[in-house]
Amino acid sequence: MMKPSWWPPTWKQAPTTWQPVKKKSGPTPTSAKTARRPAAPVPWCRRSCAGALACRKETPRRCSQPRNPHRPRRNLPNRSASAWTFWTLCEGADAMRTTEEYAAMIPAAPPFDLVGYLREKGKMQTEVISYKWLGRDDADSWMNCEDCQEDLRPSAATKSALLWCSACGGRFLAEYLPRENAAACHAGSCTGYSGVQIADAEVMEIIRYREYDKLCCPLCGAEAVLHSTNSLRYGLGNQEFVVVPTVAESCLVLTQWCIERRIYDGHAAMCETAVNAYIAVGGKIIKLAHYQRNAMAGTWQSLGEWKRRAKLADDIGAPLMYGRDLPDLAGTCVENAKLWEYMEQAEAGETAYPVAYLRLYFKHPAVENLITAGLGKMVGTGIRDDHYRRYGYGYSTGSMTATPKLDWVNWKEKRPAQMIGLDKQQLKTWQQMGFGLACLEVWKKHKLANDISFADCCTLMAAVGPTSADDILMAGAPPIRTANYLKRQNQAWQYLADYWRMARLAGYDLDQDAVRWPKVLQQAHDRAAAAVKYQKINSTTKEAFAKMTDRCQGLAWEHDGICIRPAASPLELIEEGNTLRHCVGGYSESHAMGKIILFVRHTRRPDRSWYTLNINVLTKEEIQLHGYRNEMVDGKQLKIPQRVREFVDLWEREVLAEWQLPPEKTAPKKKSRFAAAASVA
Repeated sequence: MMKPSWWPPTWKQAPTTWQPVKKKSGPTPTSAKTARRPAAPVPWCRRSCAGALACRKETPRRCSQPRNPHRPRRNLPNRSASAWTFWTLCEGADAMRTTEEYAAMIPAAPPFDLVGYLREKGKMQTEVISYKWLGRDDADSWMNCEDCQEDLRPSAATKSALLWCSACGGRFLAEYLPRENAAACHAGSCTGYSGVQIADAEVMEIIRYREYDKLCCPLCGAEAVLHSTNSLRYGLGNQEFVVVPTVAESCLVLTQWCIERRIYDGHAAMCETAVNAYIAVGGKIIKLAHYQRNAMAGTWQSLGEWKRRAKLADDIGAPLMYGRDLPDLAGTCVENAKLWEYMEQAEAGETAYPVAYLRLYFKHPAVENLITAGLGKMVGTGIRDDHYRRYGYGYSTGSMTATPKLDWVNWKEKRPAQMIGLDKQQLKTWQQMGFGLACLEVWKKHKLANDISFADCCTLMAAVGPTSADDILMAGAPPIRTANYLKRQNQAWQYLADYWRMARLAGYDLDQDAVRWPKVLQQAHDRAAAAVKYQKINSTTKEAFAKMTDRCQGLAWEHDGICIRPAASPLELIEEGNTLRHCVGGYSESHAMGKIILFVRHTRRPDRSWYTLNINVLTKEEIQLHGYRNEMVDGKQLKIPQRVREFVDLWEREVLAEWQLPPEKTAPKKKSRFAAAASVA
């Protein structure tokens, strides 16, 4: 950039601003007089901090913030006096930092106890026990070696294997088991893999393990996975990402570290790499990247050095943050942001978004009032929902590039209760009942439209949850009566709504309380479902069903307190399936074609369902016999009682074997007019 001819040639350094040097008294050259012009209009200064509001005005003004004494002054020539009056050496100087200066703030190594912290959080706990086959001479050599701590072979005459534990580093001997079936190994069966056999002295037995089985190390007791040395040629990796907060030069630095542990045969390597860094300075977030992720390949590519990103993308989201020895934020631009309180109230890995929260704080400093009131989890949930709404769910979720929008917060208010649309007492009740953002959205949605009180809304949401409460209020059902009814029936709202839907299809009168609120909801639900299914059966099937039942009435029989009879109608078949919880309700067409359904019941209670028999009357073969849930209870297959089985067998011998299917009755043909006239003649 060329220096304008009207800029003064010499300068002096002032305490807070740059001013031109006053020249000695004397005549000024004519060329200098004509070269001097008024200062150019000062452009609008971009925001440098949340505190120095005067820096945002277009008029030249000194900044009230003191200069950072630890930061040296820069000797930048070619600036006018007016421009340097406007440019301050407080917050604005942070924008003058170079990428190298920002990179110097990033720690060169993570905390020394970071791996231990990850293990406390349930991370980095994958351990391996490797094994390899040894010859007889090698096994004898290892027996005399100090590194081999135990000999757990059942016999020294068997094939030997050397095992190594990645948790304790100990080595021991065991019996080697070769592959039993190579084809099964390729098919994915564990029986095809090789393995080891260990003699356990505590339980006095020999335990067999195949590759990829889980076992406990006999030396240290750590749980590990058995791997052959061939599968560890390239190492078994375990990566974890964690964010470490630090403070440098009055700036908060959030460094994302990739901790990778790779286990080989006989040793393990630990790699600690800084991937991204986010620096909070001057009321903004600056991102520096050392690695770039290839989303398509799922790999990381090194950039060689720290590079500043022009567009801020929140790649860490809701990370696992190192929580030991959190730095003091006093003196930084986020000292009043309540960042650590927010991270504590929110759920780690779920709703704790540090970068997104700081961006929200820079735009709306009043968010700290919500954190002070203990609403950090609600704020985190709002950030997460906004993230999903803008950038997608699951694996397709993108990085946040914009400041989160919390539409449910009134940023013009300062008090926490009024910020979220409640009063002080309502907020207290809200927190005592443990409600979250979903409940708040339901209350705001229905408090005016449905004229529901705050107490009734809380009672309803506590009983059925926010989602069902929203559906109940949208359906226009009485909230308290519905909540109490569902509690007595021990059913969910969707079950009752499904009953009402089927009752309308079946033509029930829901204006009657006995119909709308049945005494036993499950039975009423089953009856309504049967009625709807019956309506879907066409008239041809109903007629054929009735004819087949009439032809099979000779199969009805009674013996020793048990009776059997054919199903009377498709509706009765549907009710049988609903009662016994099996699929016989859809057998109407099959029954009409000759594969009939018969009911096996007690003689003293012929109206109660017990067992269902399916018979092909054309071939006189039994198809199936089942009871409640097809004898499948709690994941176990039960047997049909011997009494029922003997009754059915006796019925097949005494009745079915001698019975013949009557021919179908046909309607008499009508005589034509000509035949009737001929008969008269």
